[in-house]
Amino acid sequence: MSVFASMWEFLGISGLAPRVSVSALFCVVAVAVAVAVAAVTLTVRFGLLPGQRRMRRTASNSLRVFGQVNIGQTVAVVAAVLVLGRLGLWSYVPAAVCLIVGVHFLPLARSFAQPQYWWTGGLLVFLALTGAVTLSAGGDAANVRALIGFGAAVALWATALDVARRG
Repeated sequence: MSVFASMWEFLGISGLAPRVSVSALFCVVAVAVAVAVAAVTLTVRFGLLPGQRRMRRTASNSLRVFGQVNIGQTVAVVAAVLVLGRLGLWSYVPAAVCLIVGVHFLPLARSFAQPQYWWTGGLLVFLALTGAVTLSAGGDAANVRALIGFGAAVALWATALDVARRG
């Protein structure tokens, strides 16, 4: 999940790019990657996460559900990019992808007994809808990329840490 959070972070950084120098962007990326790597390494490797670890009761078909959900997500993302691109609505692609990723967490919450996935999915859907509404109201596409990218990155990193803490 941290890898995908970093990908969303890069989308957020792309929203800053029109207004920030290349050297400043490089510094932001370097610091963000270093902090993310350090946080994950320290918390997982050295067991610094507080909280009780628990045994989860996953559904017997959880791996099959995982595969089906991720195939569906991939098909939906490709279709959204193709349709939005064909319509010349490229600025809506981040919101569409964020919406699809958010919805994909919902069936996984039950299948993997991870209730925090409901919150993750809900936050991503909220970010996507906020971005789409902002764009349709004439908002700046770069600001929307920053909002969706950084918002999704924070949601995914928080979820990754919570999953690691809970076990």
